[in-house]
Amino acid sequence: MPAKSDPKRTTFDSRRFFLKISLILASMALLSGVLLDYLSFKHQQAAYLPWASLARRHTPSRLAKKAETKTSSTDQKKSVKQEEPAPKSVSDRSGKGNLPLVAIIIDDMGQDLNFMRELVNLKVPLTVAILPDAGQAVDTAQMAVSHQLEVIIHLPLEAFNGQTAGSGADGLITTTMSQEEIWSRLEASLERLPAARGLNNHMGSKGTASQYVMEIIMEFLKQKNLFFIDSKTSPKSIAYDLALKRQVPAAFRQVFLDADEDRGKIKDRLFELFTLARKNGQALGIGHPFDDTLSVLKTYLPEAKNYGVELATCSQLIKRQQEIRQKKP
Repeated sequence: MPAKSDPKRTTFDSRRFFLKISLILASMALLSGVLLDYLSFKHQQAAYLPWASLARRHTPSRLAKKAETKTSSTDQKKSVKQEEPAPKSVSDRSGKGNLPLVAIIIDDMGQDLNFMRELVNLKVPLTVAILPDAGQAVDTAQMAVSHQLEVIIHLPLEAFNGQTAGSGADGLITTTMSQEEIWSRLEASLERLPAARGLNNHMGSKGTASQYVMEIIMEFLKQKNLFFIDSKTSPKSIAYDLALKRQVPAAFRQVFLDADEDRGKIKDRLFELFTLARKNGQALGIGHPFDDTLSVLKTYLPEAKNYGVELATCSQLIKRQQEIRQKKP
């Protein structure tokens, strides 16, 4: 017969079990309280440390770090824009089809054969704009043609400043001339420079803004199968837009290489021209027969392909532009 359990003993064991549980829970609560007090104390203590505020002030948040990184990257990009274009490696220059074209016109030619010889010795494609009434215009054109340089007429046109005399003003076309007078001067210029492939304006801030004058010039160019280069001596010029409307091959100047008083900027202007060509596919610049300009051209033009561009004459650049326009839907 099994022994009977003692009710008193069972009750005692249950009470002891619940007592242990209570003690454990109480100990845990006590430890939690102590821990919270300690953490609170440390936080308050740290807040009063003399370097605590400095630590918070100089520790960037994640957002601040992102903003700083973005700003740094932007500043770096801005600084890169001010630097000269990095030379291209051989692998960069191969297998990419046609390079962007850069055409450079040297204005005011026909007055110094020595400078013309210097341009010839560069052995790169250039366009020389010759003043038709200059003393050495014919000899300059002959030298250019014999060395495969392109010739255009540097046509004197009326300026807003009223200049009618001085260097390059001979043969000036004004807005008050008759159609016959303007046509006669154009014919005389081409007769003196028959090798010319086109013309650009010398001065001409007023002439290129005149619908009357430019209509006559465009008709002449169309009949003679010549192109027009707008030197953009004035933002009021209508010449380039009118040329396209009259279906005369045309382009316009983007950069003057040496128009700044500080001739030390010529190199910067040349690299600006290279950058524009690489961005847009082609670019046209104009320089003048200055020693400083020649020095920069001697240094960088023979290495143009290393900067991701190809030198061209104006007619080659215009042909490329026409091909691009024809491909557009």
